[in-house]
Amino acid sequence: MKKIFLTGLILGSFFTAWMAAAPCMAQEKFPTKPITLLVGFAAGGTGDLPLRFLADSASKILGQPVVVINKEGGGGTVALGELKNSKPDGYTICFLSTGGVISANMRKIPYHPIADLEPIIQHGSSPYGLVVRSDSPFKTLKDFIAYAKANPGKVTYSHAGAGTPQHLVMIRLGEAAGVEWTDVPMGGGVPAITALLGGHVTAAAQATEWGPYVDSGQLRLLASFMEKRIERYQQGPTLIEQGYDIVAPSLYSVVGPKGIPKDRVQMIHDAFYKGMELPKYKEVLKNLNMTFAHRNPQELGKYIEELYESSGKAVAKIKKK
Repeated sequence: MKKIFLTGLILGSFFTAWMAAAPCMAQEKFPTKPITLLVGFAAGGTGDLPLRFLADSASKILGQPVVVINKEGGGGTVALGELKNSKPDGYTICFLSTGGVISANMRKIPYHPIADLEPIIQHGSSPYGLVVRSDSPFKTLKDFIAYAKANPGKVTYSHAGAGTPQHLVMIRLGEAAGVEWTDVPMGGGVPAITALLGGHVTAAAQATEWGPYVDSGQLRLLASFMEKRIERYQQGPTLIEQGYDIVAPSLYSVVGPKGIPKDRVQMIHDAFYKGMELPKYKEVLKNLNMTFAHRNPQELGKYIEELYESSGKAVAKIKKK
């Protein structure tokens, strides 16, 4: 009887010690190896440069490298599709822009922006606009649309990829103005502007990768796609001012595959946010004519849902016409 009592006492003590250690076992040290940050656009653009800065600063905080890998294609959806199939352990994350959400309402893509993605952080937003070469005959948006009406299908415009907000704006603008033009997706903002500079397209509908070329006089801004004129480029009237009630939503964020442990999501968020607070990050945004914008995981998740729903309604209206 005494032996049974002692055995039970030992087993009971072991069980108590195991239970006390269980939470520590569940929360394994993170990260213990490099984190991969997928960017679905070409290097050097607005989708790439801010994240390279934040990846570098987050690496110092997390104690492991955050490695940026560019996986171009499908307006960012190729990278996001790869993300969806990765292990939800926090070691693979990805850039999500507005187009990565809108695309789900426009065509078949390899993921669902709500069901398959884990929101982590919004790190900025960017204005969009329509630009042409300064030696083109188009001085205003009115000139541009008049030419497109007189020459159906002849006008071409480059953009970062199918389903991006600037692509959707041009579809809506074409419908509203009653014109036909041809879109040329380029896999990134820099290639889109390069195509225009080389004379391969008539115009470019893009985020502010065009900024330096407007500054130098090589390109002309015909319209801003935002609610208000872009602070640095007041010469570009909004579409609203020019009679078209169209605005491009703007989201620059980081997500992971659905199911990453919440503590790891928070750790990644906090590391990136500390980088966002650095004065040099604000300089990076300013040089790209981008805006500082932050949402935490919960706020970002709610915004993605709202954007998916609102863009779905906009796309449905276009398809009905």
